[in-house]
Amino acid sequence: RTLVPLDVDTILNSIKKTGRLVVVDEGYPRCGFATDIAALAVSRAFDALKAPVKIITPPATPVPFSPALEKEWIPSSEKIEKAVREVL
Repeated sequence: RTLVPLDVDTILNSIKKTGRLVVVDEGYPRCGFATDIAALAVSRAFDALKAPVKIITPPATPVPFSPALEKEWIPSSEKIEKAVREVL
């Protein structure tokens, strides 16, 4: 279970087992790691998906300088839980 090299088999086996995928990333919502994983899922395990892939990332804005705003900017456990419930 590594990022480099990416353990594609584990990701695909999980999708085949559950039929679902939620990707959480602190990177930008476009052209990032989360979108690469979503593309991998759709291109290699589309028939196994029972729900749309959910991607949870910060908004496409600069990282706030204020610690309080940064806390709101980063994906929260509440946002992750909401996404998981949506794919169930």
